[in-house]
Amino acid sequence: MENEHSDSAYLEAREISDADNPPEKCPNCSSPNYTRLTYHIRDIQDLGTPTVKRIVRYESIVWICRNCNTNFVIKNPFILDQVTYMPGVLEYVRRRVLEKGDSARRVLSDLLELHNVQISISTINKWINQKKQKRESPTEFSEEDKIEDFSDTLNLDGTFRSVKSKKNEMQDVENEPLCLHLTHLPDGRLVAYWREEKPRTK
Repeated sequence: MENEHSDSAYLEAREISDADNPPEKCPNCSSPNYTRLTYHIRDIQDLGTPTVKRIVRYESIVWICRNCNTNFVIKNPFILDQVTYMPGVLEYVRRRVLEKGDSARRVLSDLLELHNVQISISTINKWINQKKQKRESPTEFSEEDKIEDFSDTLNLDGTFRSVKSKKNEMQDVENEPLCLHLTHLPDGRLVAYWREEKPRTK
């Protein structure tokens, strides 16, 4: 662990190396006879504090098998592939945006001011879109999820889902014009719904 003064925040670095968890054998010939060939060190941002900037200094090692001359690397369980941020940063962004409903720009600002993490808005949007694509959109709903005087709702991803309005959200008004209403689902998705001109009857 080392502390350096960088601008207005201290730099706190933690070191992780593939040498701490070496491979058991060559993935090509299964020989246990291998050695280090080359290495690369990169700094990966982690969540810090307003006064401490935290990074992980990761040493990625390329190994070479002495039996078949195959070059190979190992997958480190603590480091994401091709990403310059620790998993905690990614999870922080997804929870703030998808679960809490915060805007990506607000999260970007908080990461910089409160956690000393510099990140682009395009990276945040990429992470959010990846998470959304993994979710399974519901296709069937029970009758108790349906409501009588509202149409189905159109999510921004193009799927339909019925939602129930709260009692104090809207009140019955005669001759009310057809209006589009926006709300957030518990999972963070933004949906739009509208009151039907002629409520369905049983």
